[in-house]
Amino acid sequence: MKINILYFSGTGNTKYVADYLGEKLKNENHIVKIDSIDENPILDKDVDLLIIGGPNYASNVPEKLLKWVVKNVPDNNSNAIVFCTSAGIVNAHGVDSLENKLKKKGYNIVSKETFVMPRNFYFGKYPQNTDDEINQILSQTNEQLDALLKNIKFNNYKNENKEITSILKIDFFAKLFNFIAKFIGKSFSVDNSCIKCGKCIKNCPKANISYDKNKNIKFGNDCMACMRCIHNCPKHSISYNNKKYDQYNLNQYIKIK
Repeated sequence: MKINILYFSGTGNTKYVADYLGEKLKNENHIVKIDSIDENPILDKDVDLLIIGGPNYASNVPEKLLKWVVKNVPDNNSNAIVFCTSAGIVNAHGVDSLENKLKKKGYNIVSKETFVMPRNFYFGKYPQNTDDEINQILSQTNEQLDALLKNIKFNNYKNENKEITSILKIDFFAKLFNFIAKFIGKSFSVDNSCIKCGKCIKNCPKANISYDKNKNIKFGNDCMACMRCIHNCPKHSISYNNKKYDQYNLNQYIKIK
């Protein structure tokens, strides 16, 4: 079976799910392509199964991903699986919005999956997970992923057509959060430990970070609050509202087995 896996990932949670599925499916001798939409990949025309997902931001996946799907995913009558990663199940409606966009293109949605993953946004009132909590969360997610892989193997899906919140309402929240997030970048700053390596500039999915005329890092008004910059700075130089937070690094925990 030819399978394309597409995703957007801010700090690695959604990438973890995409890689887990992709590597296990490769081991089953499927032809698998795994791509981040940051690379603007082209889908195979003869794909048998499309798997696509992203993180849940304020009730929906990022508007960047939704717009990419609408613009770049071709019409097809193949099967598709949509998924999102979230710190919790409540209000995680990203799968419903992705389902809506793909159905309009002719896809048959065979499964919708929401995977609870460790919190990577722990600023203000949001608590940071402990190491034990992170390992437990990942262990449970691996079990859910293995169950999905079993369903794919035996073509035995249990997608329930549950009543969902209005897609217009869900997509409105995506647009609203996208607008609010634009200004979150102004809450970031760098200190003197910055070595001006440019990693944050290169990795920003919205090209919101740049050098000023003195080659100091500056943040613009087009942030999407993915937190990729703050968690991936090699010198931990980036603060949020003048406060430094522990960097989130999923690689130090449970590996894909």
